Amino acid sequence: MTFDEDSPFLALRRTWQPVALATDLAPGQVIGRTLLEQDLVLARFEDGRLLAADTACPHKGARLANGAIVEGELMCPYHGWRFDSAGACQSIPSLVEPNPQKCALSHLKAYGAQERYGMIWVKLDPTGDHELPDVPEFEDARWAYRLGPPMRFEAGFRREIENYLDMTHFAFAHGETLGKCADPRIPDMKITVHEDGFQMDAPFPALETSHEQPGKLQSAHHRRQRCHLPNFTTIRQTFTDGDERVLVHIPSPVTRDSCDVFWSLAISPGFDGPPPKSQIDFAIRVLDEDRIMCESQIPSEVPINPGRGGWGVLVTPGDTLANQFQKSFRQWLQRELSAAETTTTSSAT
Repeated sequence: MTFDEDSPFLALRRTWQPVALATDLAPGQVIGRTLLEQDLVLARFEDGRLLAADTACPHKGARLANGAIVEGELMCPYHGWRFDSAGACQSIPSLVEPNPQKCALSHLKAYGAQERYGMIWVKLDPTGDHELPDVPEFEDARWAYRLGPPMRFEAGFRREIENYLDMTHFAFAHGETLGKCADPRIPDMKITVHEDGFQMDAPFPALETSHEQPGKLQSAHHRRQRCHLPNFTTIRQTFTDGDERVLVHIPSPVTRDSCDVFWSLAISPGFDGPPPKSQIDFAIRVLDEDRIMCESQIPSEVPINPGRGGWGVLVTPGDTLANQFQKSFRQWLQRELSAAETTTTSSAT
């Protein structure tokens, strides 16, 4: 199967992607978001039900994201058309008598929506069988779970994934934060391939003899990076005293050349180190350094078909994880597009 630059977005429509923090959408609130170049309206009704739908009102195309919840229904700001939590049109004010046929034709194109891990997730194509990975620490009351503020990267989602998997940039891109005492040489890695992705086990490349004493977050620890395809990556950090942290990064594609990076952190009970707020503040600084690096790279997205003899072929041992991601992602892409084609064929017959 051959791929083009449309292929990743077609496949990702079949997966759950984060679009907002749950705290961004209080009961009775309406907001707008963009996922995979699809403009959405997100609404949480007073009873807690979620609606994710195309933001364009079927009447005149006004943005429903500029509307409001009125008397338990989503109301368009332009002509007052109203919709329920399933997207069904309930009212057309300009009609003296309700017109069932016109209301039926005005049903919003709605999508799957759910809340988990403190985030709102949307799946644009319901035929996909993708489910969110389980991260027990994120739902364990004994662990301190904190959400970081999503950060917009003016770079493609695959570019951000490769950055997050990279083990040799710490001493340079993060020279004043995470990599203050990092060794640029790649440590020995153990890579395990799974059906839904892969896992890397390796020590954080901390210098054994540093010119300054690092803080706990920069000190030697074991890293286990688990990539759940297409774009859900966790890092488990195990420190020498037994303390642990589990982080997740999900670069949710906005356009082909931009993504919103959703992330969170779970800290083990009795963690002997900086308090949660300080750890979040530190992680924001590290992530912003990554953003600068990703936005400075050319092209803004990793090509789905790197050209022979062109960009991306001067690989080193430090690119092992990026190469593993590219290989696994293409295999996942083939499976997803084949499944989508089979579903389309079955529906047509």
